[in-house]
Amino acid sequence: MTQHNLLNLEDMIETAFEIFAEMAPDNLEHDDLLVFESRFEDEGGAIVVEVNSDWPEHVGADIDLSQCAEVQIGLAGDEVLNPVFARMLISRDADNKFCHMLWNRNGKQLH
Repeated sequence: MTQHNLLNLEDMIETAFEIFAEMAPDNLEHDDLLVFESRFEDEGGAIVVEVNSDWPEHVGADIDLSQCAEVQIGLAGDEVLNPVFARMLISRDADNKFCHMLWNRNGKQLH
């Protein structure tokens, strides 16, 4: 991967929102989906955070985390997202697209 093929922060967040919006109806719990639909337009947010070290247990040990970014999607709270509806591991390489989502289920915190 070369520097010119890296997604910038804006593109990563835009891509994450598009994937999240498409998949949320099939993956969020009913109550979370209602909260998302009623509040997301005004309070929805996404942040790029340091890639958590737990990703290999979810996607396999052969993933190169240095080539990825973690995006968290939820509702804006006091300088944090609360609740976080999903964590997404997304490839930063525009030529090698990849993502994996972890969804908030049964009130499990995703931070």
